[in-house]
Amino acid sequence: MPEQKIKGTPLSQGISYGRSFLYEAIPFTKRSVEIRKEDVEKELVRFKKALKKTKESLEKLKESVKRRLGDEKAGIIEAHILMLEDPMFVDNIETTIKEGNSAEDAVFLTTMKIKSMFEEIPDPYLRERAADVEDVGSRLYRNLIGAKDLFLLDVREPLIVVAKDLAPSELIAISENNVVGLVLSQGGPTSHTAIIAKSLNLPTVSGIEMSLIPENCFLIVDGTKGEVVVNPSQSTLACARAKIEKLRREQREALSLKDLPAVTLDGLKVELWGNIAHPNEAGDVLSFGGSGIGLFRTEFLFMNRNDPPNEDEQFEAYRKTLSDMSPYPVVIRTMDAGGDKEIPYLNIPKEDNPFLGYRALRIGLTEEHLLLTQIRALLRSSSFGNLYIMFPMVSSIWEVRKAKDLIQKATCQLEKEGINYGTFKVGIMIEIPSAAIMAEELAKEVDFFSLGTNDLTQYALAVDRGNAKVSRWYDHLHPAVLRLVAMTSQATKKQGIELGICGEMASDPLALPFLLGLGLDELSMSPSAIPKIKRLVRKFRADTARRIAQKVLSMREANEIRKYLEEAISQL
Repeated sequence: MPEQKIKGTPLSQGISYGRSFLYEAIPFTKRSVEIRKEDVEKELVRFKKALKKTKESLEKLKESVKRRLGDEKAGIIEAHILMLEDPMFVDNIETTIKEGNSAEDAVFLTTMKIKSMFEEIPDPYLRERAADVEDVGSRLYRNLIGAKDLFLLDVREPLIVVAKDLAPSELIAISENNVVGLVLSQGGPTSHTAIIAKSLNLPTVSGIEMSLIPENCFLIVDGTKGEVVVNPSQSTLACARAKIEKLRREQREALSLKDLPAVTLDGLKVELWGNIAHPNEAGDVLSFGGSGIGLFRTEFLFMNRNDPPNEDEQFEAYRKTLSDMSPYPVVIRTMDAGGDKEIPYLNIPKEDNPFLGYRALRIGLTEEHLLLTQIRALLRSSSFGNLYIMFPMVSSIWEVRKAKDLIQKATCQLEKEGINYGTFKVGIMIEIPSAAIMAEELAKEVDFFSLGTNDLTQYALAVDRGNAKVSRWYDHLHPAVLRLVAMTSQATKKQGIELGICGEMASDPLALPFLLGLGLDELSMSPSAIPKIKRLVRKFRADTARRIAQKVLSMREANEIRKYLEEAISQL
């Protein structure tokens, strides 16, 4: 078969090559296979073998998750293992087999029966466990029908996994095997799968139909260009190998610069900070040469539990992070629940458009006790480091003033109780177009802005960033998005407040000259991306970046902008 190039959407940068491994999603459904009485024992044996294999797979997955994400996340997998040992689950399946059903149908029927029982429980946290029941049942079902188990792969040569989509847990599971790249049919640049692929340095391209990739063929995945090469020629493969070696040299060079400042050739300094979701990740920011935390996603403290963390629990998490990072700044975002982050005990109603619904600061201003508790914990922690408090999803001035009133209320309470607190700054995320348009007025109310370009792009372009069907329309280099960013930058300079960015644009090398040219104070990104961006900053001149930014703002098409920026970067 001759060489074939297929264009897709870049999700995670880098280049890799290997054999294709097609991971087909198996429909979890009743197959309506009746078995004879004399075959019942055989079906029970098949079920017990699949049960044993599923438990072994989950045990390995639990250890992997524990090493990478800690005990809390591993607890989710442990709960799945315990479900496989639950007599209600196991005995029900065996009884259903004895009634004349195949092992597959017995697993499906029992799973759906128990799932529906959970869905009828009034308690929202327990009701959400219905999804866990289905996850466990479908894993068992896959093993019964002999589907490939990604985690149990035992291969020596590099693999490119080709799939419709992968859950973040599946991606973490396979990353310890010899998987060097991903080709997906679904998923946008800011999906959770894309973010994890970046953190694992797995080149990834989406928007490619699985039917276009044969099983066990040779592939090159270019996650920078968004291109997959099927059956590459020797010359194409040699070119890819040269690019990979060049990237490795650049990575080594970038890591050697990690302790140096991010300063341009003509003396403009920009702070490079890290995005984290847990206090234990603060060390990663420092180890990659970051000089602060630009986004601590506190909603992850609220997830995978049946009630919100109390004030003391939150205080300890914030205190540890601030202490570990001191004297560097730590921007802590108040809970950003809703949208794609479900927290069952908040009783957020099912919505047709959750990204436009009841989420983030809207929840905090409605459920004031939740936000007030968080603010009290933040203020108490402010004595231990350089605290920036940030409110998400601001669309109007009244929201900022209401949030500031809660800060005032918290300070009064703490003073009356004789509890000390230190100094802190207050800021907001600019991620809704109305906030960018009103940036000059909003800048009078706060100490800093942080651009949340993932949502800003989504809302400005009316593109669901998790919907693969419209992923080609999602582009943070769209001129409308860049003009909103420039508008925000002008407002902060006029009012004299700080401006940073914590969206995926911050780690995009193509966007760097534009952001430098606007004079942003800090760029915050996944810690592992900091060395690469620092290396590029140190190769630029600020006056060149300013010219590039002005040129970009005069352009009308994203493709034109992308091509121009690619040329600018290549000249380095």
